[in-house]
Amino acid sequence: MSAGSLPSEDQVRVAAEELLGAHRESGAYPTVTALAKRFDLNRTTFYRHFAAAAEAMLDAAQQQHTDERKRRRPVRSDDDRDRALRRLRNENDNLRKHLEIYEEHLRMLTTENARLRDQLQRQAGVTDLAGRRQPATDSDS
Repeated sequence: MSAGSLPSEDQVRVAAEELLGAHRESGAYPTVTALAKRFDLNRTTFYRHFAAAAEAMLDAAQQQHTDERKRRRPVRSDDDRDRALRRLRNENDNLRKHLEIYEEHLRMLTTENARLRDQLQRQAGVTDLAGRRQPATDSDS
């Protein structure tokens, strides 16, 4: 199979049957990831193009697996994970934007506070002693 091309439905069915045969012989549970790796595809891409074949293989494996404890397929799909990841990234972006807004508000409030404090001190006739002090010399000590 050339790079970038997808296998045929028949090739996928044959590979799934091989995995199911190995499952019958050794008990190794067939996975969609193992099936996808046979064609050099990732699991998401494989599901996008061969969801029916993957589900059929997993259902057949589950039926074969009645003697031992059953392995359940994960409840969450890749689409659910992708959606959750997108939602979390969007939430993170929104939080960063809010943080920038709050930082700017704090800067503005700090500046306004200093301005109002100076204005209040001037109106009340408060003298700033720190500005009127002369620096101490060595002879003063």
